[in-house]
Amino acid sequence: MPLTRLRHSAAGLVACVAAMAFVSPAAADPMNPIPGNGFFLVGPDIVPGLYNTGGTASVFGVWINDVPTQDSMCVWFTYSTPDANKDHVVATNMSIGPMYANINSSVMAFESRNCQPWTRVT
Repeated sequence: MPLTRLRHSAAGLVACVAAMAFVSPAAADPMNPIPGNGFFLVGPDIVPGLYNTGGTASVFGVWINDVPTQDSMCVWFTYSTPDANKDHVVATNMSIGPMYANINSSVMAFESRNCQPWTRVT
């Protein structure tokens, strides 16, 4: 390959790679099911709806005076802001068994701890 042609090919490759660096990645589909541990933004991460979990993800439960400890329970929070500031909790619940979380369109974030995956019901 002549040197001039090689330079043009290399320049074209550099321009192509540089252009690709500025292309934003495609938006991922919202999660369903939602993992049992994590903080998720309504809209980009998850869609509003009614979700169900089988309950705690703990293999072993620790009970004190017939009450399960917090580490043995599944707990969730919905927030009115896109951060985990506990001053902005809209709703919360905890259980060792199955439960529902209503993540409506006015909620901006959802947090889940120690839960089995959340499946969208409606």
